[in-house]
Formats: sequence, structure tokens, C-alpha cells
Amino acid sequence: MPQRSRSGDRTNGPEEDIRQRAFHAIAAKPGVHLRELARILGISLSGVIHHLRVLEDQRAVVGISDGHYRRYFSRNLILPTESRHLSEEDRKLLAECRRSMSLAIVLNLAVEGRLRHGELRKRVRRSKSTTSYHLARLVASGHVRIVRESSTEGYELVNRTRVVALLVTFSETLRDRVDAFADLWSSLASSDA
Repeated sequence: MPQRSRSGDRTNGPEEDIRQRAFHAIAAKPGVHLRELARILGISLSGVIHHLRVLEDQRAVVGISDGHYRRYFSRNLILPTESRHLSEEDRKLLAECRRSMSLAIVLNLAVEGRLRHGELRKRVRRSKSTTSYHLARLVASGHVRIVRESSTEGYELVNRTRVVALLVTFSETLRDRVDAFADLWSSLASSDA
């Protein structure tokens, strides 16, 4: 990702060094948000914003909003299991999974399949309103759907295969999001084997 000045010569000044570090941090942690990137780089928020704008203008990174944070991804991020670049939908799912509660819900639905609200609430050990909030975000993003069953409604992943492929590929960058990740991950891995 080397930059060229207007004269065509390579530039390796401090500005470029910071952009290189930012790019590598984003590549190492897809879906990183602004404040987290500022902590990683050890520079001010305004400095990070400037460098991210330059990287976006250069089409090296893609920033998407998840409603609260702007999360960043390398534009050339590839999903190896399908030998394709990440789609906007993939990035939105990864951005949503950077929220520990949403990741816990997605993992439970990936492992268990369809679950009712009460079952999910018990599994993630959160209040009804917190669980409802995160389920509503996942439904609105199109990654989870509501399935009406007689007198109750359940929730399931819209495309379990695609979600599992993303979780497998980016599991290392998501491990810090949920304490029980390893246990759920083991269940998921053994159910696909």
C-alpha cells in the first residue's frame, strides 16, 4: 500500500508511516472502530480521522456505520472459503458481531438453529429488553429472521452457511468479544464436522 507523491516518488514520511500502521491494524482486526484504532495507534481521534479519510479516498479501506460506530475494513479482504472479496453484507455482519451481545446471539443461532426469545435470553444471560434490542438490530440488518410458530415466534439465521464461513474465517479477531466464545465455537466446529 505504498503511496506516491504528486511527482510520483514514494513518500515514507511520518504521515505515511501512520497510514501504514492504520492499514495493518484494520487488516489485523476487521471491523475496528475509530476509538479502538486511536488506542492501537496511540494518536488523537482527529489524527485517526484524517488518516482514515485519506485511506478511504485511496480506496484502501472501507468504512461502514453500524448505527453507533463507524467500523473499518480492508477493501481487499477476501473470504478464503469462497475465494471472493467481502460484500457489503459480510462487512455489516462482521461489524454487528463486534458487539459482544450480537455475537453471542449469532453464535447461539449458528450452533442451535432456531431459538425462541426466552431461550436466547437464558443462553446470553441478559434482560428481555437487551436481548430484544440486539435481536431487532440483527433482524433489521437482514442476518436474522423471525419465524412464526403457532403462538410463539422464533429466530434463526437467514444464511447459516455464510455466517459460519465468516465466523470461521474471522474467529481470531472476534475472540475477545464473548467470554464463552471458545465453548460455543467448539460446539459449532463439531456440528459441522
